[in-house]
Amino acid sequence: MLLSTPEQIETYSSSGLWGEDRLDLVFARHAEQRPDDLALIDDQGLHSVSGRRPQCLSFIRTWRRVVALSEFLTGIGMKAETVVAMLIPPSADAAVLTLVASRMGIILAPIPLTSGEADLREKLEQVGAKAIVCCSHYEEEAVAERVRNVAAEMFSIRFVFCIGENAPEGLIDLGDILDGEDNVAEDGLFEHGGQISANSVLAIHWSSAGSEQAMPIGRSHNQLLAIARYVHEQTDLSGEHCSFVSHHLSGLIGFAVGMVAALDVGARLQFHNFRSLGRYINALAEFGGQHVVLPGGLWEDAHALLPMQVREQLISIMLVWNRVHAEQTVFAENETAARLIDLTNFKDLALFSQIRRHPSEVGSVPLGAINSLHEPSRVWMETFLYGMEESRAQTDSAIVGGELCLKGAMLPHCAFPLAGAVEGKALRATEEGFIHTEIGCHLVTEEHGDQRALFRPLGDLGDVLAFGGFTERGTDLDALYRDCIVVTDAAAFVVPSEENNPAHLMAALVVDDKETAREEFYAYLKEKRVSSMKWPRDIIFVEAIPRQTNGKVMRESLIEASQVANVA
Repeated sequence: MLLSTPEQIETYSSSGLWGEDRLDLVFARHAEQRPDDLALIDDQGLHSVSGRRPQCLSFIRTWRRVVALSEFLTGIGMKAETVVAMLIPPSADAAVLTLVASRMGIILAPIPLTSGEADLREKLEQVGAKAIVCCSHYEEEAVAERVRNVAAEMFSIRFVFCIGENAPEGLIDLGDILDGEDNVAEDGLFEHGGQISANSVLAIHWSSAGSEQAMPIGRSHNQLLAIARYVHEQTDLSGEHCSFVSHHLSGLIGFAVGMVAALDVGARLQFHNFRSLGRYINALAEFGGQHVVLPGGLWEDAHALLPMQVREQLISIMLVWNRVHAEQTVFAENETAARLIDLTNFKDLALFSQIRRHPSEVGSVPLGAINSLHEPSRVWMETFLYGMEESRAQTDSAIVGGELCLKGAMLPHCAFPLAGAVEGKALRATEEGFIHTEIGCHLVTEEHGDQRALFRPLGDLGDVLAFGGFTERGTDLDALYRDCIVVTDAAAFVVPSEENNPAHLMAALVVDDKETAREEFYAYLKEKRVSSMKWPRDIIFVEAIPRQTNGKVMRESLIEASQVANVA
């Protein structure tokens, strides 16, 4: 499936940012040239996390598994452009499945492992998925059981595969197929069948692009490789290095920056399931991790725990900042051999990456072209502040801002076609093709170096709540809570936590009978099979939801009300 326009393909191919190689073809060359080198290593505690024995695979063993699984799926009738949902933790199996999808022209849709049945069904229906691959469980989350329940209600799902022990009945066990690489014939091991285009869609991720509901964004091999190469031209990731991947694959950080980048250059991929910072640091020391990605807010605590061995072996430390740099506490020290690289994730639409310039500050973003470090004529991405000129005309100050808009080699121009649709819905864009993000920005300087203007993201213009590493539209949660039969009105809000702990999702409810409302509200969420991430940590009862004259919920007032009530 092609979602890029002929003009986009011509522009980015002629610039050298896009090519003809699919991800599986790139990896196959590594397997031919370095067959016995280690390629994939699982977290040694994977069995307790997902019920799957940890794997340690060389390049040739990985490729044999790719071929074996491709032959199996072809034999049962799986065809190119089939959408396959994937609920697998960061692991060797996930890497194999990604390479299989690349080889067969299958479209992967990684879905968060914590998704409840309602969220899971919605995503499967959106993209018209025909198959699901899942783990048996993820820690306390009954992943396979949820998948089975949803698939039983959806006639469109043809296959449900499971990896791991103690899977519920009715699911096809993929473990033996994945472990059966020795059954692959030597003849034709590196022959490649049908010519799947590198511009065809490889994976779908969901993005909250604008104030609309999160949309499925399909990206081609070329777009995913562009994201990986853009970030890693600053890390100097190479085939001789070990890259640590702990972010889940349902976002661009784990999938593109982590997994795709390592598969591309042939780096050793060390997977890790994050449970605690101490365990993460110990794994770095044990397995020799050299490139890591961490949430920006964890860097201070991580830095204090790093033993000398790890400080000396690290080459790059990528710190992820979500949506906003302003008012962020930035830990300035870096007593390691690594360079710090700040990564801003613009709602999984695109990423901005730059080497730390000032120790105590996440750098501002250049306005205009974001050029390649090695080949400045190549432009990875362009930024534009929508409404800046209008703001300037209405103010005496020359330093103004606007809404961040983006375009470039890693961005699509439309969402993945919804089930039954022929074409994807175009993302909201300017006349020049810049995609709206609804991220407000402030121009901090109009001249810098070679006449480069710089700006800083200030935060979402839309009503988005961030808590515990997740983001949800406030209005969506309001509507979900309000649908409970005992609730007259409702609003979600987030209470900041102390000592850098995750913020807490809360709910304010207007009800007639407070004695029974709490129990009935949680029973409603359970019956609706709502994802655990959408369950509020606690409830406050209010006489009315405070709103502005335009109807927008005044969530700051609810935070104050919760503090008065001594909740959270």
